[in-house]
Formats: sequence, structure tokens, C-alpha cells
Amino acid sequence: MKKVLFVTVLILLSAVIFPSAASSHPDDADVIEIYRVTDIITRSVSETPDASILGDLLILSIYDGSAIYSLLVEDALGVTVYTSTLPADGMEYSYDLSGIGEGLFRLVLDGPGGEYEGYFSK
Repeated sequence: MKKVLFVTVLILLSAVIFPSAASSHPDDADVIEIYRVTDIITRSVSETPDASILGDLLILSIYDGSAIYSLLVEDALGVTVYTSTLPADGMEYSYDLSGIGEGLFRLVLDGPGGEYEGYFSK
């Protein structure tokens, strides 16, 4: 019984002393508001993508069946600084944007469910 109590106390202390080692809390990320650019008239309900930025890490998630979306990041002058693809399977994907610099950026997601955009700064 003493061993269980000792191990439990050690785990709790390590979580208090080293909170970043316990978990990288995604709630610290800044949420990016995503808006639909194109109006696609359907009878189904579509989900808006979830996006957030945590330092140089862009975190995205969208569910649209088994579709693939193109991911585009533009700087304030409209120059494309990053491109990739995003599987729309509901999983959370992260993209390293450390090479794009700092400033205001436009995020564009384009796929079968329409075109979405959001703005963020880093």
C-alpha cells in the first residue's frame, strides 16, 4: 500500500513540477476562425474545419467523408508561402510553419465541400 501511495505522489508531483512534460495542452493554441468562402447548396450539414495555431505549429481538422483538401497559406501581400494537403477524415493534423516568417497570414482550404478561409498571425 505504501508503494502505491508513494508512486501516486511522485506522479502528481511530476505533473505539477513539469506540466509541459505531462501534456502539451492544445488549449494554449490560438483558435483560427474559419469561414466558408463559396456557397455550395446541399441538403446535408457540413462541418466547418477546426484550426488553431500554437507557436509555429498549425493544427487542422475537418471531416468531409474521405475527401482531400488543399491547404494554402498566404502572407499579407497575397504571396503563397506554404502549400500542402489535408485529409478530411476528422483526424487532427499539424503542419510546421517555422519557415514562413512572422506577420498576418491567410489560411485557405479548398476541397469538395467548398472553399474555406481564416486569418492568423504569428
